[in-house]
Amino acid sequence: MAKGPEYSDATDVIRLLRVATWFGPACFVMLSSLWYFMLDKGWISSVVFVLLLILNVPITLAGIFAIHRSVGGAAVLMMKTIYAVGDIPPPPSYPRQDVLIVQGKYAEAADWFRDHLRIEPQDHEARLRLAHLLETQLKGFDEAERLYLEIRNANPPANPREQMSATNGLIDSWRASSSATAAHRWRKARRESSRN
Repeated sequence: MAKGPEYSDATDVIRLLRVATWFGPACFVMLSSLWYFMLDKGWISSVVFVLLLILNVPITLAGIFAIHRSVGGAAVLMMKTIYAVGDIPPPPSYPRQDVLIVQGKYAEAADWFRDHLRIEPQDHEARLRLAHLLETQLKGFDEAERLYLEIRNANPPANPREQMSATNGLIDSWRASSSATAAHRWRKARRESSRN
């Protein structure tokens, strides 16, 4: 849960004084009016009225601190939510494979990904990266399709982002493999027609 103000910083004290300035007098006046209204209607005695007037001070102070703490806590929680502070682990990185890909050694990078997946079979991010490498650089559409299906059918299931990426990759792989097959058939037919 988010931590609110700690009162160790001067800005927290200034904000507390600001809440006290705006909320304190209004709260005190409203409570005093309520007690007077109850005294006027005869619902409470004058002794209870005086006692409630004395209690206005701690009630108002408690209200000031409650408002300041809740607003400060909500502000901290909102910032942690916006910036995902500490809640989302960093994405996995594969420096050796990335270097090989930059060097154009795609087959070797794919082998490193396969070795990594033997050691960590639950690493779906590596599976996605390998499948993408296979379909874009090595034209290994069948293996890429198998990897995407492994992510889709994983137990325990992959997270929603990985499943969505696998689904999109599967669609792209099917589209690329069908167009590559069609292009291959067209080239083959053209060669055969040129022979005749």
